[in-house]
Amino acid sequence: MTKTLAPPGKRTRAPKAARSPKYAIIGDWLGKRIAAGDFSAGEQLPSEHDIMQRFDVSRVTARQALETLKACGQIESRHGKGYFVRRPQAVARLERLQSFGEMMAPLGIATRSNVIELMEVPATREVADALRVALRTPVTRIVRQRIAGEAALSLDISFFPLDVGRKLALLDLQREDVFLLLERKLDVELGYADLTIDVVEIDPRHARFVGAKPGENVLRIQRLTIDNNGRPIDYERLYARFDAMKFKVRVPRG
Repeated sequence: MTKTLAPPGKRTRAPKAARSPKYAIIGDWLGKRIAAGDFSAGEQLPSEHDIMQRFDVSRVTARQALETLKACGQIESRHGKGYFVRRPQAVARLERLQSFGEMMAPLGIATRSNVIELMEVPATREVADALRVALRTPVTRIVRQRIAGEAALSLDISFFPLDVGRKLALLDLQREDVFLLLERKLDVELGYADLTIDVVEIDPRHARFVGAKPGENVLRIQRLTIDNNGRPIDYERLYARFDAMKFKVRVPRG
């Protein structure tokens, strides 16, 4: 069921704007409602017929309003179903080391994190090898759900050397990216990262944090970040739905 634009029996009048066509005014009004969270990511928008009735406009004008939002990337159309609010999509440029916020910044979308877990744990063999510490050495594990706008995009499970993790635990992990905290608050100079991208079946315990079904295949990005002194600083496993991320890279020939 789609949301209506006004209470039954009432017509909505879009704000007047000099020399602006009706479709642009309606599109701008709908866009502001989406930005305000009245329509969430993946939610179906009112139909062309509903817009016609509420704004007293033709079908052509209603369709133009929706197509304007589609051209801006705010919504998408699905054949035979209608228009839906488009989920934000992080764009990762693989030729440079980026934080989550830096990926979303060009889209003008605010980001934040829900910190699900922050604790000290003994390093497993995988984590110990990545961080170059002995097996079962205490390390800091931080689990965060990454949010863009109001949409959950990924689940990040990160491991840090204990001295680094304890300092990060005192900082604002909900509103700040870890990379920026490392660089600006802890004076860590990041050097490079090794990435591995593959597809895995998501753990049922993690599925709800990325909007996936238990057992569904998702993207997994494993990233080991090294500082300028050659020390492993952050070993991370990121899980996301296929429609949550897009990758770009420039590949030279020869």
